[in-house]
Amino acid sequence: MTDLLEPVGDLGDALDMLEVAVGMVQAADLDGLSPKEELALVGRVEKLRRRLDHGTDRTVAHLDASAAFSLDGHKTAKGALKAIGRLSGSEAHGRVQTSRALPRLPLVEAAYARGEIPTEHMRAMARTIANPRVSEWVPDADPIFARHATVLGYDDFCAALRQWEALADADGADQGAERCHERRNASLQESAIDGSFRLEANHGGLQGAAMAEIFDRFETAELHADWAVARERHGDQARVEHLERTPAQRRADAIFEIFRRAAASEGCSPEPLVNIIIDQDTFEDELRRSAGLEVRVDPNEDLARRCHAMDGTPLRPAEAVAAALVGHVRRVVVDSAGTVIDLGRRQRLFTGSARDAAFLQALLRGPGGLGCLWPGCDGRGRNLQVDHRDPACRGGPTNTDNSDAYCGFHNRTKEHGFRPVRHPDGTWTIHRPDDDGPITPPV
Repeated sequence: MTDLLEPVGDLGDALDMLEVAVGMVQAADLDGLSPKEELALVGRVEKLRRRLDHGTDRTVAHLDASAAFSLDGHKTAKGALKAIGRLSGSEAHGRVQTSRALPRLPLVEAAYARGEIPTEHMRAMARTIANPRVSEWVPDADPIFARHATVLGYDDFCAALRQWEALADADGADQGAERCHERRNASLQESAIDGSFRLEANHGGLQGAAMAEIFDRFETAELHADWAVARERHGDQARVEHLERTPAQRRADAIFEIFRRAAASEGCSPEPLVNIIIDQDTFEDELRRSAGLEVRVDPNEDLARRCHAMDGTPLRPAEAVAAALVGHVRRVVVDSAGTVIDLGRRQRLFTGSARDAAFLQALLRGPGGLGCLWPGCDGRGRNLQVDHRDPACRGGPTNTDNSDAYCGFHNRTKEHGFRPVRHPDGTWTIHRPDDDGPITPPV
C-alpha cells in the first residue's frame, strides 16, 4: 500500500515535529511521577488534545470548502473522512458539522483553539446551532456559549444548550413535545418461548419526569432493603458484593412494586411526585402567553432560564404552568446567593421536607440535574446522600446552606479530610486533606 502524500514546507516540518513530540509522550516513563505530577500531566495532555482537535476541525473546514475530496471520487468531505480515517458516519458527520459551526462562533473558536473548551462541548454546540430555526440568535449567543463551555461539565452544558434552543425555537420545542406526547405508547408482551414478559413504554416530557421521580423512589427503596439484609448478615463488613440483587433486578422489582401498590389502591390516583424547577421570569412569561399576550424571550439571557425536572429532564414552561394548576408543585424561595431558604408548607400547591430542600439546593448548582458535588462523579438522583459540607463534628450548622448531595463513596471520602469550598461566584472546589490545596482543577 502506498503511503499518503505528505505535506511539504513549513506544514510538513510542523507535522514532523508533532510526530516526534507525540512519540516522546508515548514513550515517557510515567512511573517516576508523583500523584500531583501525574494528574497535572493528564490535564495538560487533554488541553493539547483539544488544540489538536481544533486543528483537525479547521483542516476539515478547508477540505469541505475546497472540495479536494472529489480528487478521490468522494461525494462529500464526510465520505473522505470516513475513508481516510476509517471513521464511523456519526464521527465524520460531527467533525464536518463542527467545522461549519466554527466561523459562526468566533469567540468559541478562539477558546477551543486555546484548549479551553472540550471537543464534546463543541460537537454539542454544532448540533444545536445546526437547527435553522435558531440562526438569528446564534451571533449573540457566541460570548455566552464561550463563557459557559469553559466552566460547565458536559451534562450541565448540554442541559443549558437544550434550554437555550427551547427558548430560541419555542414553537419547535412545543411541537416536538406535543409530538412526543401524541406518540406515547406502552405494551406488556408475553414471550411464547419462555413465558417471560417484556414491558416497553414511551412518554412525553411531563409524564416521563413524573414517572422517573416515582420510579427512582421505588428503586431506592429496593436498594435500601438489600442493604438492610446485607447488614443483618454481615454487620459493618457489608459490601456491595453482598447485596442479593443486581441493579437490573432491583429495577424490575421496583416496577412490579409500583404495579402492586397501584392495584392495592382501589383505583385512587396518587398525586404526582415530580418537582418542576422553573425560574420566576419563565413562569410569568408562560402565564402571560397562556393569557393570549405576546411574549418574546431572548434566549441569550446568560443561559439563566430553566425549566426542568429534578433529574434535568427539560420540560416546556406550558407543562409547568399546567402542573401548577392541576397538580402539586413546590414553592422554593432562593436568596441572592442561590441558597434555598424556604420551602412552602403543604397546601393545594405545595409540599416539602428538609431532605428535599437540601436536594433542591444541590440541584441549583447546575442545569444538568441532581448529581454528586464531586467533579467528574456519575452519581445522580435520589440515591445520593445528603450531608453537611462543613462537618457537624467541626461545628457545621444543620441547614440547607451547609448541605449538599454526594454519592456514598464521596460522602465517605469527605469524612477523611477533603473539604468542599464554595466561592463567592457560586463555583466549588474540593480541597485535599491537611491543607494540601484544591484537587486538580478542570482544564
